[in-house]
Order: sequence, then structure tokens, then C-alpha cells
Amino acid sequence: MTERIERRDLLRGIGAAGAAGMLGLAGCVGGDGSSGGEIQLGLLMGVTGGLSTLGPPIRSGAEGAVEQINNGDTDWTVETRFEDTETAPGPGEDGAQAIADAGFPMFVGALASGVSIPVANNVTLEQGLIQMSPASTAVEYETLDEGVDGTFTWRTAPSDAFQGQVAAEIALNRIGAESVSTIARDDAYGRGLSGEFSDAFSEGGGTVEQELTIDPSNDSFTSQLQTALDPGPDMLYVVAFTEEGQSLMRDFYQDFDQPDLPIVVSDGLQAASLPADSGQDVETFSNVTGTGPGISDDVATGLDAYLDQVGEDTDGIFVRESYDAAAVLSLARVAAGSDDPGDIGDAIPEVTSGDGMDVSAANLVEGINAAADGDDIVYSGVSRPLEFNENGSVATPVYEYYEWGTDGGEATLQTIDVISGSN
Repeated sequence: MTERIERRDLLRGIGAAGAAGMLGLAGCVGGDGSSGGEIQLGLLMGVTGGLSTLGPPIRSGAEGAVEQINNGDTDWTVETRFEDTETAPGPGEDGAQAIADAGFPMFVGALASGVSIPVANNVTLEQGLIQMSPASTAVEYETLDEGVDGTFTWRTAPSDAFQGQVAAEIALNRIGAESVSTIARDDAYGRGLSGEFSDAFSEGGGTVEQELTIDPSNDSFTSQLQTALDPGPDMLYVVAFTEEGQSLMRDFYQDFDQPDLPIVVSDGLQAASLPADSGQDVETFSNVTGTGPGISDDVATGLDAYLDQVGEDTDGIFVRESYDAAAVLSLARVAAGSDDPGDIGDAIPEVTSGDGMDVSAANLVEGINAAADGDDIVYSGVSRPLEFNENGSVATPVYEYYEWGTDGGEATLQTIDVISGSN
């Protein structure tokens, strides 16, 4: 913590002592959109390992916002530095340190909560950087900044505190389950979300028969499935990423004759290819439904422009949140008129709430220029409304209840319902 405060204070001291020279060299003049400058934005994402399926499109979401600014009518440009976390804490911390060593004040990432949390504790807060995760939903992420002067950890993805409640409501009131067993990956994301679900399910009058964790690196989960299913639960709740999730689902259909047992899965398995990757057709997968980040009807205009930029084929789980994170950080950097992470953090709520020019994916470049001119702006996300709470999490989470279906012979995710709440 001491190193973080000293670095931030040092940057501010340099700005006060020689602002004209330093800002001129950096091309970071705020308050005049015509002067332009460079926005340094790191991208810390797992595109290999457990998120090898979901990670690359999420990266494309952030890069879509970057390309939109760099190709737009503005003198501002975005320089990026990408680091692959390999969906593991060690490489994640190394990547974050590389971004810090390159002098970048902020980054979009990481993705998995099991990577984002150690990155925050061991790099972000020590170095005084801004991190904004588009995919880390663990409840623990909410408290990382406690005892720290300022907010340095942000996320455009909603907290699992709400996802757990949504999944429990579905289990109790839509599926009608009176008992469940849970299987979750053994990390902050899996344990946290499974715990939130179990607490809410129990409070609603249900019985949790078994709460199991799995090592994602294992190839088979037959023994854990046997333990979970032995008590005869009405439903199975699974928290996993696609890599281990497809193996678990394959084991379920091959080794257990319970094709009608309802299974509800978490956002980490929100991939249209999951049935095929599990060796099943969509019809066989009809007993599986899931929850994941949904989209608010309030941002339809921005959504159209975003889809034109990123592409409908790329759009998917956490891709919209990634675009939003890159857009918000870029706008905040310009509005702050400074590369100092503390100043950028202070500017994040200023560009996403209050009164000012409406900015979305439809006019992101105009928003950059307006922020540079010192005008008040309010960015509306393509994922959901982006007012943040005091802990840097989105205050209005929106979740989708979905199932697998087909369109033109291809597997698709189909929305059953969209559920909004407050965080």
C-alpha cells in the first residue's frame, strides 16, 4: 500500500512542479479537444487456459472501442499493450507488472476473478494503477479497495451476489426444486457464487444436499457427480468455465441416466458451443439452462452502433462489458486531463453519471472530444447502465436467464427472461 501511495503522490508532484513540460512531452493536454494526446490503455486478459473460448471475443470487445477512437475524427489516439494471463494468477500478475513497468496508468482486465483478485492485491494496489474488469464477478472483488485512499479496482460486470440470488429464485420458483446439489470450480469465483446461491436457496426454504468444489485441471468429474447426485436432488447447480464445464457435462450424460434432471449453470458456461463441446446435441441439452449478464433495453441505440463496430458474430458473454470498460477508461483519462491513476479514478464516476452530453457507442469519438474540451458527459453502456457504487461495481446489475436452442441448424443461446436488480 505504501508503494502505491508514494507512486501516486510522486506523479502528482511532478505534475505540479513541471506540468507544462511534462504534459507537452506526453501529449496529454486536457480541456482542448483540438490539442489531442495519447491514451495508454493496457489489456490484461486470459485468451488461453480456462477462458480460451470466451477470452478472445472479450479482447475483441475492448479493441473495438480502441479502433473506434483511433479511426475517428479526433486528435486523440489509444496505445494498447496486451498481456495474456493464461487464466492463471502467476502469468496474470506478471502481465499486470509488465503493463505497470511500461508506464501505463490503467488496464482493462483481468477476466477470471481468480486472476483479477491476486493481480489487484499484488500489483494494482501496490503500484497505484486503475484496473477495470469486464468479467470478474466474485463477491470478494467488491472489498479489494477497503482501507485504500481512492478506488482503483472497478468492474463493468455485475457482482455474483445478485447472480446467486437470481439462480436461486429460478431454482425455487421456476423449476420448483426443493433440493439441490452444487458443483463449483475451486477458486474465488466458484466458491463465492456457489455460496451466494446456496445461501439464497436455503433462505428461500430449499435444502442444499451437497456443496462440492472441483479442480479445473482434472479431466474427469464422475466421482464428484456421483457424490452430488447420490442424495437424489431435484436440481444440479454448476459454476465453471467452459474448459472443465464441457468435461463435467460430458461425464454427466455418459455416466448417469438422468436426462431430465434440471441443471442450471453460471455465466462462465454461457457459450453457444457448450452442447457440441460436451459431445451432445441441443435437444439432449434441453435440461440445461443458465444465468449470465443481460442487456438493458435502455441502451438499444448504443447497442446497434456497438454491433456495427464489433460485429454480431463476436458479440457474446462479457464482450459488451469489455467494450464498455475500454470506452469508460478512455473517456475518464481524457476528462481527467492527466495520466495519474488517482485522477483517472476520480473521473470515472464523472463520465458515467450526473448531467451532461449523452455519450454511447453511437458517438464515442464525439464524447472523447467533448471530454477533452471540458464538457460534462455521461456515458451509457452497451452492457447496462454504468453508474458505479462506492466500491467500483455497477450499481444496476442485469442478468439473463437463457437456454440452448437452434437457429438455421446452428446452436444458439436463447433468452428466457431478463432480470434487473440493485447492487
